[in-house]
Amino acid sequence: MSWSGPVRAESQPANPSRLDLTVVDADSGEPVHARVRLRDTRGCDIVPADATVVNIGARDRWFVCSGRCSIELPVGTDARTLDVRVERGTEYRPYRQRLEPAGERTEHVVRLQRWINMRQHGYVCGENHLHASAEELAPQLLAEGLDFGTSLQWWNGPKYEVQAAAPCVQSVESAGRRVPISIYDYELEHDWGAAYVLGLPQPLDAPSDARRPNLPLLRQARAASALICYQGGWSREVLLDALLGLVDVVNVCNNNFHRHQFQPRSNYSNLLNVPGLPTYPDTPEGMMQMNTDTYYRLLNCGLRLAAGAGSAKGAKNTPAGYNRAYVRAGENPDLPAFWAAWRAGRNFVTNGPMLFLQVDGRQPGDEIALAGSPVELTIRAQALSEQPLTSLEIVINGSVVARADDIKGDRAEVVTRWWVSEPCWIAARCTERDDWLSDSELAAGHAYGGRLPCRPCRLRFAHTSPVYVTVDGRGVRVPAAVAEASRMLDAFETFARNQAAPAYLEEITAALADARRRLLEP
Repeated sequence: MSWSGPVRAESQPANPSRLDLTVVDADSGEPVHARVRLRDTRGCDIVPADATVVNIGARDRWFVCSGRCSIELPVGTDARTLDVRVERGTEYRPYRQRLEPAGERTEHVVRLQRWINMRQHGYVCGENHLHASAEELAPQLLAEGLDFGTSLQWWNGPKYEVQAAAPCVQSVESAGRRVPISIYDYELEHDWGAAYVLGLPQPLDAPSDARRPNLPLLRQARAASALICYQGGWSREVLLDALLGLVDVVNVCNNNFHRHQFQPRSNYSNLLNVPGLPTYPDTPEGMMQMNTDTYYRLLNCGLRLAAGAGSAKGAKNTPAGYNRAYVRAGENPDLPAFWAAWRAGRNFVTNGPMLFLQVDGRQPGDEIALAGSPVELTIRAQALSEQPLTSLEIVINGSVVARADDIKGDRAEVVTRWWVSEPCWIAARCTERDDWLSDSELAAGHAYGGRLPCRPCRLRFAHTSPVYVTVDGRGVRVPAAVAEASRMLDAFETFARNQAAPAYLEEITAALADARRRLLEP
């Protein structure tokens, strides 16, 4: 995207030394937290010494501005023109401007334009995959416009110091503004699959053990009423745990996707090596399809699982809340109310567009109970975006039944009427194209190496949790999905017998028998 020419500050002296930056909401004029990148003509990013740094991609060093900040600038011609970029989550338009400081002190005001206010639509937002302490997260959550935060204090072992006597939900502060955050959350990430557990009343105290399945700890988490989330529908253990009622959320917007980039992970398509399951291409579209198809398979087995979102901030170079959940949690909810509404599926997830679904006036997480006779349902989906939309679709039991035609711009709607005589679930999904960076900027700054190297990406998308339709009390059972799931349980049993320590085999064997019974019961 092109950006306007230089703005020359009004000042006389020749050697600039300090930039006083103010970031305000354009409508209210009030200062707001935001994420800022200042780059000089040498390509060097300028970061205040005491600022919270946010690394994005391979080379971008952003920092958090709490509404007002003063930045010492390098002296010399190389710093005379600055590329100023400012972002604040998904509800504000990104800002970019050339600035030519002049004089010993330059003042510059950034007026961020809010293109949508999701609280006015009845939504609050958060995510489930943040690797940072509560203190580190406070400014970042506020800079991204997140209403709630979580801190994975335990990641296969202790990661952050926490006091067991402290409240599990705390209000943390940055520059006079506060945000609620949970501090006793944990992640399990061995070959069994990455699970995020939010809202424990006390910190986890368990040794790291790659030969322990997730099952024992997730049973403890369920007894404590924690919110239990899985990284993806392709995780090895997710089907077993979901059939046992130990999973609430499966991430569709997961850490395959970061700001301006994605991770190719086609090798995750079929981690249990089940014959006949597809392998997805290492493209942004392929990774999105891998996330959605494997989520659909779980839903098609009759499981009610909310769509999830997590960014892996702290482990990945991406902003907090890049992948986020917007949840209808009531007016002025607290963090436990947010979790409860997310568990109920009253949400959509996104890394860009906003997405709304209604089925005969019902919304995601609701149930429509029918009594035998076929009923015609009116299904309406609407997508709103700050970037150009590329698709909007209605999905029933994993199949697209309607899509918006001839999408132009940042608004789309599709309405269809659908006769229902059998149980089903109904959801909506959409995609957009992120045109914010030029092709050369995208290629130069946002691909990096490592064990799982990233590639540039313009794809952004959103997905709702389902509306569930029951018929005579029966939920959905798609035979092909049930057959695939049965083969997956067989393959998981083989994996578990090879991977689990002997102390866990009896529990796993009993759990598999219970899961098979639940899978096949009408």
